[in-house]
Amino acid sequence: MIGHKKLAALVVMLTVTLSGSLVTSGIAATNSTGNNTLTAEAVDSTSNFTDISLSVGSNPTDLNLTWYSLNSKGTATVQVALKSDYNGTSFPADKARVFTGTTSLGNNGFTSYKVNTNGFAESTQYVYRLGDGTNWSPVYNYNTYQTSQYSFFYMGDPQIGAGGDIAKDTAGWVDTMNKATKQFPSTNFMVSIGDQINNGGELNGQSNELEYSGYFAPDQLKNIPIAAIAGNHETYGAGHTTHFDAPNMSTQYGNFASQPTSGADYYFTYGNTLFMALNSNDMNEAEHEQFMKDAIAKNPNATWKIVLMHHSIYSSANHETDADIIQRRGDLPPIIDSLGIDVVLDGHDHEYTRTYQMKGGQAQKVNVDAEGRVIDPAGTLYMTANSASGSKYYKLQDPNNNYYEAKKEQLNTPTFSRVSVTSDSFTITTYRADNMTITDNYTIVKSTAPQQAAVNVNDQINNLPNADSISLNDADKVQAARNAYNALDASQQKFTTNLDKLTADESKIAQLQAAAKQQADKQAADAVIAAINAIPDNIVLDANKKVSDADAAYNALTPAQKALVTNYSKLDSAKKDVAKLQQSTSNGSAAGNNSDSNSSATSNGTSTSTTPTTTSVATTLPKTGQFVDQNVLIALGVLLIAMGSAVMVIYKKKINLKDTCSRLFNSFRHLRA
Repeated sequence: MIGHKKLAALVVMLTVTLSGSLVTSGIAATNSTGNNTLTAEAVDSTSNFTDISLSVGSNPTDLNLTWYSLNSKGTATVQVALKSDYNGTSFPADKARVFTGTTSLGNNGFTSYKVNTNGFAESTQYVYRLGDGTNWSPVYNYNTYQTSQYSFFYMGDPQIGAGGDIAKDTAGWVDTMNKATKQFPSTNFMVSIGDQINNGGELNGQSNELEYSGYFAPDQLKNIPIAAIAGNHETYGAGHTTHFDAPNMSTQYGNFASQPTSGADYYFTYGNTLFMALNSNDMNEAEHEQFMKDAIAKNPNATWKIVLMHHSIYSSANHETDADIIQRRGDLPPIIDSLGIDVVLDGHDHEYTRTYQMKGGQAQKVNVDAEGRVIDPAGTLYMTANSASGSKYYKLQDPNNNYYEAKKEQLNTPTFSRVSVTSDSFTITTYRADNMTITDNYTIVKSTAPQQAAVNVNDQINNLPNADSISLNDADKVQAARNAYNALDASQQKFTTNLDKLTADESKIAQLQAAAKQQADKQAADAVIAAINAIPDNIVLDANKKVSDADAAYNALTPAQKALVTNYSKLDSAKKDVAKLQQSTSNGSAAGNNSDSNSSATSNGTSTSTTPTTTSVATTLPKTGQFVDQNVLIALGVLLIAMGSAVMVIYKKKINLKDTCSRLFNSFRHLRA
């Protein structure tokens, strides 16, 4: 048998051990449940994620992503998070927004993955990763910038493979992208004006997928959106629409029947600019005209209207005298004149040409300010870009067609242009990629552009959070933006191109305020419900304060809050019970007062009080804590002293205990008597 002491010790030891195990298990379970971030070291096989491309969205808040994978059954998935939530090692999946998309058949047995994302705020840093339902790519950066004044790269004909050496052409393209992004890291997006690739069939039957791999080789293409245009070399093989995902693509205008994979006309907006991208492989100019009319009608407040197309209209090299170019030169400019297009950007001729301001097939006279800027010009500026990779150059034609050529050159080195757009200016600056020197610069100024007040309002609205991330803390900023817009006159308000963002923010703020009010109403009602529940079920006069406090709290509520009090019937019943008790007490007090005040007059005229006898009896009751008469206490004290003395005597003299007790008892009876 285990002794009592040993058994108790064993029980204590087992209890402590079991408790420690349970606590440890509980902590481990909590950590496992709360940690839903995944590491960035997930599988990234090149067969799962290749040719990653960012395409411009319908507007700066959107972004379209495309990539190739050998996984034909995956789920196209993109996760986007704020860079501030990323610790550099583990992607913050628990804080990311998740977007899913579609898949289709791509080149060489690859599957093309496409996902459209949205909700990007300007001047914000993000991280993203791609997934197929099983694997995740590494984490990539994506930064947004201001849209009220912005910039973009204008790249002509990389045409990877045209030089006969895919690796060499790729190296030239990578070098240009490195130079451009190093000098201008905060550029919003890139226009790739066509002939991104050449044609694998011209290189011993190789697929153009090798050329697409070269085009997507620059790492920067994972960070900067592209507005890609289909060139004539995109019609020699499939791949254009499975590598890029253009927004607002027309289903009826700009389709090239001979190669439908080259896409169709599409448009997008950025800041105060409407960009209209034409698939110029389709020479049905009436279709392009209707497409542009529709796009302009949907964006009537655009300050700048830009046309993007691959085939050159006014160029200076081999293609200048091609029959199809001559036809376009006759058909398109009248349409462009009629629509008030500011600038046309094209490529195709692998040389650099900037025209005069052209209208009606004629160069226009212009006003130039002290800085050399062209002020309020008539007509349209036409640009032709040279090769950005250096894969192929064309020799300038001779003689010169000077009626449209303001500037032309063939440097036989890769070049690119950077375009800067503000509320009232459009500047295009061209650089040689080898040494980054400027080869040309041209600025158009619209003095009739919106006043600065309107520009400030656009900026104020753009700086507001998007509706999906706004909070009640932003309510004052949203109201301030609305007040600023309302302060503009009608002529200024029409230049506010982002009013839809303001109204979306206002709608979300209204929803948040309604939810906050509902929550406040519920909290106020819950407090009163608790006060009513605190009232005892059996009402006595002592409950009068709880009833009156609950009633005052209920009466302080608004009608909407009162409607949420579900136990008002208890308060109402308690109020009635208190009223009855108060009435009963009042009646009893009145009767007692009448009795107390009555007095009988004696024969000599004096009065005798008739105070109830219960009062005199009550005065003889013991006070609180007084249980016995004082005499009894004295007697008990004496008895205790006597008993103590007797014990001492017995102990010392060993007298008869019985006699002693008898004497003490007689003494006690004598005292009580």
